[in-house]
Amino acid sequence: MTTPSARGARPPYRDFLAAGGLVLLDQLSKWWVYWALRPEDTVVRVLPGFFHLRYAENPGIAFSLFDSGTPTMRLTLLAIALCAALGVGLYLWWTPGERRLLRLTLVCLLGGIVGNAVDRVVHGAVVDFLDFHWGSWHFPTFNLADSCITLGAILLALDTLRDLRPAPRMDT
Repeated sequence: MTTPSARGARPPYRDFLAAGGLVLLDQLSKWWVYWALRPEDTVVRVLPGFFHLRYAENPGIAFSLFDSGTPTMRLTLLAIALCAALGVGLYLWWTPGERRLLRLTLVCLLGGIVGNAVDRVVHGAVVDFLDFHWGSWHFPTFNLADSCITLGAILLALDTLRDLRPAPRMDT
């Protein structure tokens, strides 16, 4: 393995700062929600019948999977998040600068993973507040970190599809 300086690229300090910025935005939004929308029955109807702000805590993962709330499960989910953040951070460190889409993908993933991990440490659960519904359909409440993770997953799929395109043929 070569170091970033050995391959002519600068370490991705700006990318790590950007991920930190996403964590900061996520935590500021959750701080506001924590103080403005608790207890859990407080609802701000931003677009009535479609979008509300509502305080919720999710001790599990996406769609409340693994939400037993036991200390063992909370520690397990935190350990998984920390390992994922470390893996994404290392991948970001070693990704060449010219792979801008992949670097953006990793910034989004890292910011989202760390943002939710901070919640697990501070609150023992992830704070959610973005609540969308349409008629009887209701999407699970989520937060900015979840949005970053989702965007990162979409960008990762796009980057992967771009890499799967066949190389142009060179006829000689």
